[in-house]
Amino acid sequence: MLTFATSVIERRLQIRTAHTTHPFEAGWAGEAVFFIQAEGTHPELSIQAQISPDGLHWVDRGAPCVLSPQAAITAIDLENFGGWLRLAITGATGEQPATVLVHLALKG
Repeated sequence: MLTFATSVIERRLQIRTAHTTHPFEAGWAGEAVFFIQAEGTHPELSIQAQISPDGLHWVDRGAPCVLSPQAAITAIDLENFGGWLRLAITGATGEQPATVLVHLALKG
């Protein structure tokens, strides 16, 4: 039987500049899915998954995902990612902020 866990990484966080989510240690998991939701009106957001061996030094994993202004939710799935995960989100500005909710679902 697989182990499964879901965590809220960011809850209704208003971002106005480039932002990285809180790092999450997930070395026990074999699969991960980030769910990124934007509330209300928002600019186009570019969302990049990042991985780390130690939670301090980060490298991009895969291609960035785009959340268009017309969409409310997107997902990024990962496999073979090592120990730590986070997202880098760009596109929000002081004039066009975004309010985001990020869930991380892990299976191992």
